[in-house]
Amino acid sequence: MKLRWLVLLICDACLGGFAVAQSPAKQSPPEPAPARPFHLAARTHYVLQNGLHVNLLRFGSVPKVSIEIDESAGRVNEEPKQIDISAITAELMGQGTLTQSGDELALSAGDMGASISIASGIYQSKFSLDVLSESATKAIALLADVLRNPSFPATDFERLRTDHLRTCETSLADPGFLAGKKFAEVMFGDQAAGRILPTPEMLKSYSLEDVRRYYKQNYGAQRTTIYVVGNFDERKVREAVDEEFGGWLRGPAPDMPVQTVTRGQHFAFVDETGATQSNVIYGIAVPDISSPDATSIDVMNTLLGGSFGSRITANIREQHGYSYSPRSTLSQGYGSNIWSESAAITTSSTGPALKEITKEILRLQETPPSATEVRDIEQYKNGVFILGNSSREGVLDNLNFVDFHHLGDDYLTGYVSRVLEVTPQQIQDVARKYLNTGAMTLVVVGDRAIAMSQLSSFVSSAN
Repeated sequence: MKLRWLVLLICDACLGGFAVAQSPAKQSPPEPAPARPFHLAARTHYVLQNGLHVNLLRFGSVPKVSIEIDESAGRVNEEPKQIDISAITAELMGQGTLTQSGDELALSAGDMGASISIASGIYQSKFSLDVLSESATKAIALLADVLRNPSFPATDFERLRTDHLRTCETSLADPGFLAGKKFAEVMFGDQAAGRILPTPEMLKSYSLEDVRRYYKQNYGAQRTTIYVVGNFDERKVREAVDEEFGGWLRGPAPDMPVQTVTRGQHFAFVDETGATQSNVIYGIAVPDISSPDATSIDVMNTLLGGSFGSRITANIREQHGYSYSPRSTLSQGYGSNIWSESAAITTSSTGPALKEITKEILRLQETPPSATEVRDIEQYKNGVFILGNSSREGVLDNLNFVDFHHLGDDYLTGYVSRVLEVTPQQIQDVARKYLNTGAMTLVVVGDRAIAMSQLSSFVSSAN
């Protein structure tokens, strides 16, 4: 018993000692290090006689190389009643060529420790491989076979069409997708950027002849750009590109129509009875990447809603708990750009959350941010930019971005300094100039019976 009391007394003394010990004073975090300029090795760019563009850039010390072939063939080149035919065509090209079956293509890529990646978007279809440096020329030959000699196997066409039908069904069950789809339809109307999903009837009507026709009308050398980034023997890579692609027909000239964004206030509600959340998108057209205000708009977006520490996120997530993952974005298209805030909001808080979003926009318009807040956002943006250029894939994506928008490599090398030059006053100015809350488009997907009555202050004629 005495031993037990002794132990308790010792414990009490220890705990008491901890209780009265002075906690060390909380220290301020160190000042961020000055941003370093971004340096990019000079790339080799040349054009084959048939119009095909080639870009070679040595990067990194790892013995690997990323090869991507971008074809100017996407949704903008589809007929209005053939939505997704560009994606089906690109995917089917990876299922077999005149010299290799789909399984043989996969085995050839596997022997190089890779798999063929194929993706299709509004303006481009992309075909890529990431391989060991020693396999660079083989990878170029394999991609050339896919691009130049597709066999379009019928059995795989039926399978892919079934996959797209299934994707349509699952996408339409996703409220977030529905919001994005409706927002695109409102902002772009009956243009390619507004045609997001084919109907089941459309997909069932497609034939192999439609695929072959799309390929013939949209693929060829002068619509093709090749990127090779990493460690490689430049002489051997150039020889392989010339040998595999030099004899390809020029094909059609690039066709890249600008997608015009609607102006003025618009509203759309998609009813999802019983939904516990309202998926909202609130946005407006802003100047594109070619504008003198582009960098200021970019920094403004990150400060306002485009980062985890942004104002809107701090407001409706941290302070009010209306939404778990709100975020603003700049949807940079070819000759167009849209600023938008999107969030999944508790249904009963739909109106209050939108009021807080608007309040943050107006607050930024009324008072410029502090120099400290702007410095922190600029450091964050530059850190993300440098990190994004620390891999072959990141560099390749950025090269494609500057080429697609006709910006030049100095856009990348000058990015850090341009961001640091943005002032608090410039951020306030672009917020005032472009984020007109009276001309925003609002799309809501949710329970109409609960959410609609909360939106009267956002839409003059809500219906």
